[in-house]
Amino acid sequence: MPPIRRTIKATVLTALLGLGLMVLLFGPRGTQIPPHRVVVEYWEKWRGHEAQQMRQIVDSFNRTVGRRKGIYVRYLPTSNIDQKTLIATAAGVPPDIAGLWDMTLPEYAAMGALTPLGRFARAYGITAKTYVPVYWRGCHYHGHLYALVSTPMAVALLYNKQIFQRDSAKLRAAGLNPSQPPRTLAQLDQYARVLTKFGPRGRLVRAGFLPITSWYMNETYMWFGGHIWNPRTRRFTLTSPAVIGAYRWIQSYSKWLGPRTMLAFYSGLSNFDSPQNPFLTGQLVMEPQGPWMANYIYHLKPSLSTLRWKNKKAELKMPLAKRLKNYAWAFAPFPSAVPGLTDVTYAGFDCFVIPRGAPHPRAAFAFIAYVTRRKVMERLCMLQGKNSPLAKVSRNFLEHSKNPYIGVFEKLAASPNAHGLPRLPILMQVVDELNIVAQRVALLQASPRQALARAQTRLQAAYNEYEAIQRLRRE
Repeated sequence: MPPIRRTIKATVLTALLGLGLMVLLFGPRGTQIPPHRVVVEYWEKWRGHEAQQMRQIVDSFNRTVGRRKGIYVRYLPTSNIDQKTLIATAAGVPPDIAGLWDMTLPEYAAMGALTPLGRFARAYGITAKTYVPVYWRGCHYHGHLYALVSTPMAVALLYNKQIFQRDSAKLRAAGLNPSQPPRTLAQLDQYARVLTKFGPRGRLVRAGFLPITSWYMNETYMWFGGHIWNPRTRRFTLTSPAVIGAYRWIQSYSKWLGPRTMLAFYSGLSNFDSPQNPFLTGQLVMEPQGPWMANYIYHLKPSLSTLRWKNKKAELKMPLAKRLKNYAWAFAPFPSAVPGLTDVTYAGFDCFVIPRGAPHPRAAFAFIAYVTRRKVMERLCMLQGKNSPLAKVSRNFLEHSKNPYIGVFEKLAASPNAHGLPRLPILMQVVDELNIVAQRVALLQASPRQALARAQTRLQAAYNEYEAIQRLRRE
């Protein structure tokens, strides 16, 4: 073993020992691991209530399937999981399961850091028919299955129904309907202008909509009918009219509000996982968001989900039509910029992977397959307020999820206009470059065409270099 590899391994082992002898010898909450069992180490990125909800699934497995098969899953919430998993894998001491993000898969798979899962999946009858297509495609790289979904997401328009009604007169005066969300991107801009409020000296105090607050600013091209990569030619297409049009739309808000006004507002917003989340406080009226927001609203500001019925458990059992009246917020498809292009969404996911060199891959996949069961998957997704990645869902899931608008996400994810990110080995570099583009465009430091052209040149060079290195390795 080369010296650098020994050093990394020693660092990882020291970090693991730093978790404490009790973590190594005992399971969650001090429960001693039964003897003569395979212990599957599962690292997961989630914290807070999401971590607790996944722990319920792990505990259920350990009590049932795990007990019968002699498998015990030890669940360890882990910060910086992408870096730690990669380091541990390189050092030869990986966990059996790591909970990563879909955008990390191409890079990890290209580096040979993941175990292909195809043979395990086939043994459990898990196939393309099991999954919604956009998620099944996302679990693959170069034709090989490297992951299965833990929980999915799709992007929809989250809007505040209460503010729509409070400003109904203004909306009607502008020819807009306060009882429905915008149906086109042009309408969204109209709603945003009416619902935006300014304070003394032109200070922005409420934004009807603001692109720079969105986590999905760099996926906006999808709602313009665009793509950033052509897999046939293996060329980036950042300078296509649709992609340029998306960033021009983003920049239009900077030109309207001014970068200083916009940044002053943005810098004053609180953290997402806080009761002062700008949507919860009414500082943001509309935003693109994922289905988990229902879970965060329920935990951080439950009053927005209990307008008529304060007993949440009783409300969850009511018919869906009645439930929808109990919420101050709603989800709808994010409107497209292209006439006739409907149900567009960016669909990503959290996922299970088995790192290369994991000591117990079969036992690890037994747990992953357990979570993929419809009943278990629906339980986890209901706990977190998310849609299901599976092709078939129960009526109970659609009607009694914590998120009453889960049907919106199910429809969006199943749409032919649902898209994931391109499966590129330099995907993380693509994300970084697009973040630079978004920043320069939002600050009016460059035109969209200029910023995208520069990014395209750098990314194409980086991809060509990667391909050249791979050809040399094959030779």
